[in-house]
Amino acid sequence: MAQIKKAEVRQAILDAAYKLFSQKGYSATNISNIARAANVAPANVYVYFRSKLEVLFCVYEPWLTAQIEDLERSLKGIRDPRQRLRKIIKTFWRDIPSAENGFANNMMQAIATTDRREGYSPNLRLGVEEQAARLLERCIPGLGRDNCRELANIIMMAFDGYTLNFHLKGGAICPQKQVALFSEILLNARLEAKRPGNRGRSTKAGFSARANGKATIAR
Repeated sequence: MAQIKKAEVRQAILDAAYKLFSQKGYSATNISNIARAANVAPANVYVYFRSKLEVLFCVYEPWLTAQIEDLERSLKGIRDPRQRLRKIIKTFWRDIPSAENGFANNMMQAIATTDRREGYSPNLRLGVEEQAARLLERCIPGLGRDNCRELANIIMMAFDGYTLNFHLKGGAICPQKQVALFSEILLNARLEAKRPGNRGRSTKAGFSARANGKATIAR
């Protein structure tokens, strides 16, 4: 007879996993640890979740979604495109990597030790990139959606690096200067694309040209 799943048991497992991942990290946490903290048998964890990776995703997805929702709410009160852009980059490169003592590093640990055979899916990552692309397009519409998708991918790749750096270097975070520099490069690319002599040229070409030059950092 199949065991009846109970919502409170599932939530107890997730709460225990969240606490252990936060304290010990994904790699140092196992199903037995989670089961003990949730006051259930290890076999019961597998009634609700196929693997430790699935447990992590069920904890990490709402956590990361909440971070992005907070960003979107904060952007509604910022009208200046420069400040909006800096807020986006700061969130992905400084705020989320350092949030809750580097909780995002749990996903870095998981990805480094798993593959699709163990149930890994890129859907969450791709969804966040698409959200980031939409936010970027509102700040720098001259670059277009395709370029903003490329930029979102770059920002997320850097996000991985800053997340690992926070973990490996004892809480190191992205310098504000790098946030400002990258923001200015992107804004200068938009201005380049709008210049009369460049209208009709590829926006991507304009972006590349400005990216290879110097950006003025507003202080």
